Amino acid sequence: MTDVRPWPAGPEELLLESRILRITEREAWSPVDAARRGRFLRLRHPRWVNIIARTADGDVVFVEQYRHGTESVTLEIPGGLVDEGEDPLEAAVRELREETGFVGGRASLLGSVQVNPAIQDNRCWTALIDGCRPEGAQDLDEHEEIAVHLHPQASLPELVRSGTVAHSLVIAAFHLLHLQESTRE
Repeated sequence: MTDVRPWPAGPEELLLESRILRITEREAWSPVDAARRGRFLRLRHPRWVNIIARTADGDVVFVEQYRHGTESVTLEIPGGLVDEGEDPLEAAVRELREETGFVGGRASLLGSVQVNPAIQDNRCWTALIDGCRPEGAQDLDEHEEIAVHLHPQASLPELVRSGTVAHSLVIAAFHLLHLQESTRE
């Protein structure tokens, strides 16, 4: 399929470490021309999961929250980190309950995407949980302030088209849902 090969690399040097991120740097060189070399950063993250949670009425559960990266309030689907040793589907069920107070019935994984393979090493899984209903209070992390909203599934294309939903991983999740539903037709 391809003639491109991985670049050999030296040892990684840890530049920064936090709860959700390790930044490393290493030298790597072309397998074709060793004179073509450079230093490359890697952002090492845990795995993530996003959840498309649908109610029995066909509404999708959304979360509205402030994002420090863009310094803006965003509308997204629930999601979060997959804990070490945790299955992405288990994480999806947990994150949905914690962020929204919703629980659901049948849960399945729609797939995963590489977040940004140029500099990041993690994947983001998308889970679909049907039959969701509120069942208790949110159990938010210390720095989370989340409002829960419901939108009809039919409104998803317009939410993206209008820029109301602009998070690339949420849009990728909607695409995975569309692929699954279009293969059933």
